[in-house]
Amino acid sequence: MNDGPVGGPRRADIQGLRAVAVTAVIAFHLFGWPSGGYLGVDAFFVVSGFVITAVLVRERERSGRISLRAFWIRRARRILPLALLVIAAVVAIAPWAWAGAKVASIHTDALWAMLFAANWHYAARADTYFDAGSAPSPLLHYWSLGVEEQFYVVWPLLVVLAVAVAGGIRRHRTAVAVLAALVGGASLVWAIVQTTSDPTTAYFSTLTRAWELALGAALATVPARAVRLAPAARTALSWAGLATVVTAYLLVTPETGVPWPAALGVALGTALVLVAGIGAAAPAAVLLTNPVSGYLGDISYGLYLWHFPLVVLAPVVLATSGATSAAIVLAGTLALAVISHHLVERPVLDAPRVRRRGMLAAALALVLLVVAVGGAASTRPDLFGGGTVVAADDPDGAVPPPAGEVPDATATTEAPSPSATTPAPSPTTSAKATAAPRPTPTGWQPIPPGRTGTRIENGLRGALASGSWPADLNPSPDQWQTTADQRAAMSACVATDAEDPESCTFGNRSAPEIIVYGDSIGFPLLATVEKAYGKTYKVRGMTKIACAVNGVDANYGKDEWAVPCVNHRKMVLDYVRRVKPKVLIMTETYSWAVRLKSRAKGTASAKEWLAADQAFVDSVRGSVGTVVIVAPSMPGVAFLDCYRPGASPSRCVTGIPTWWARTRDVEKKVRGAVFVDTTHWYCVDGRCPIFTTTTGTVLKGDYLHTSVQYARQLAPDLAYLLRASGVRL
Repeated sequence: MNDGPVGGPRRADIQGLRAVAVTAVIAFHLFGWPSGGYLGVDAFFVVSGFVITAVLVRERERSGRISLRAFWIRRARRILPLALLVIAAVVAIAPWAWAGAKVASIHTDALWAMLFAANWHYAARADTYFDAGSAPSPLLHYWSLGVEEQFYVVWPLLVVLAVAVAGGIRRHRTAVAVLAALVGGASLVWAIVQTTSDPTTAYFSTLTRAWELALGAALATVPARAVRLAPAARTALSWAGLATVVTAYLLVTPETGVPWPAALGVALGTALVLVAGIGAAAPAAVLLTNPVSGYLGDISYGLYLWHFPLVVLAPVVLATSGATSAAIVLAGTLALAVISHHLVERPVLDAPRVRRRGMLAAALALVLLVVAVGGAASTRPDLFGGGTVVAADDPDGAVPPPAGEVPDATATTEAPSPSATTPAPSPTTSAKATAAPRPTPTGWQPIPPGRTGTRIENGLRGALASGSWPADLNPSPDQWQTTADQRAAMSACVATDAEDPESCTFGNRSAPEIIVYGDSIGFPLLATVEKAYGKTYKVRGMTKIACAVNGVDANYGKDEWAVPCVNHRKMVLDYVRRVKPKVLIMTETYSWAVRLKSRAKGTASAKEWLAADQAFVDSVRGSVGTVVIVAPSMPGVAFLDCYRPGASPSRCVTGIPTWWARTRDVEKKVRGAVFVDTTHWYCVDGRCPIFTTTTGTVLKGDYLHTSVQYARQLAPDLAYLLRASGVRL
């Protein structure tokens, strides 16, 4: 928000703060650097609290009253035109970029964004574990607008009430300051509590963010005469504040609790800059007050609104990646922000009334944008074909496809974390592609593909060679959310209760027992095992999502978050020792191997993973007929993020992450267990398509988990692999 306080001067340093904040946010979303760049929104919160409260206080001093109607009209004229324009542009472009189910989800996001309640919408939806790793909504960044708009509705009412209770024209600043202290104190306490107990809601909640807005509001009540500083002192204070903000951007990481304590440094640094300019400007704060910073601050609202849809769209619609893609996003963001500022924002703000000319300019800008993109998509689909995507969450690089066959791949997806504190906007990272090692350890020998394995590989090769999608794709893209999602059927398996005989139990209840032990990767494997052996065996899932089930010392974010996983593993061990199953099949995502508390990387992390596997196998030795370790599916790209009718399926092809291959190969060394390599279920010749031409089935339900349809089709090959490995069932 760039309008200055009513009756007060427009502060250049505030515009500079906005410029620094929006630059940090955009850099974080594009490059993943600075690591705390996402905290730019916290600087906006403090500034907004300061500016808006200054408007209310000065109006009270000037006229003796506060007009809520006039205040809300000014806010609507400032916020609504561009916010609605960007929403309309995203909704209009979505059908060209994504499948129908994804478009429907974006429509829902747009509705919540228009109601300025997106923060609560995303907070409620963020606990959907199976959405982890998918590309974020292009309207995800509207959560912060929701927080601010809710503040703009409630805060003026509280200010009017506080001033009325205080009485007297001279006591209004004190009344508002006390109000800010009460609101801010309560919000800060709640932020500290909820960041630990419910980090996702804490990230999005207006209640946990209000202390930042209240901090700015409290500073707005400080009279100019109270800040009597020498020019040099003002400059020093302003520079100290800016340094504090930048340091927070550089040092804070997404793993830090948000908003507490991550936002503290940015909030305090912003407050120092604001205090330095109360009563007089800091004369030498050149980084904040130069013309470039001033103009970027002026268009910061447009920069913020336009950048994130372009960041999300870029890997979907551009046939390029890396630096070229980033340059296109930056240029597009700047161009759209400049155009919309001069054709939409300023005409509406500067006019005595909202005139038809401003509305026509906004409508014309939207029509031109839609026509340009739509025309390009129709006449030059090759420009929007996308390229091969390397698997998500790839810290070490990925196995590239054979040279010359497809474009080089670079990682451009969110690093999904089972312990993430927030569905905040994701960093875009780039990793050099390297070849994955494929050693054959002593004691384990590869099993030649049988008839079933050959059929699977042929289907994958057919998909890699295909230039179009199957007409009878299964599940249907338009019915994706109701047919590819297996949570309803396996709700008990989210955290199996061993004492309940019906909890996550399938197959023949009276037959000998096969246990599938795993995290959420175990869900589709349960479908495979039940299809293969359900008629003659009881298939019991001992699964719990977001847990490293082999017992490796994983980084869950907080030690207390590991407790449920430790308890679940103990329950499973007790159950196994009691029932003595014929076979125990263990599987879990290898992502835990790069999220170790020891911070081990490379071969060190593989060694730690092997030790955990071995310890688990040793702990059940004597209680299980055979322990089988099944390699999990590797992370890739979510179908709804890469599928577009008429586009080439090559945009959905991924590679094999090096760290995944390293972890798979080390599991071949576990003593006393049978290892089943399932790489050929998903990839052939180092390339991993998203569907098979054998049956027209999509391989994964999201970026990671095997779709239930494909999982059932894998049953004959699992049975073959187990027989060939000497497992008798």
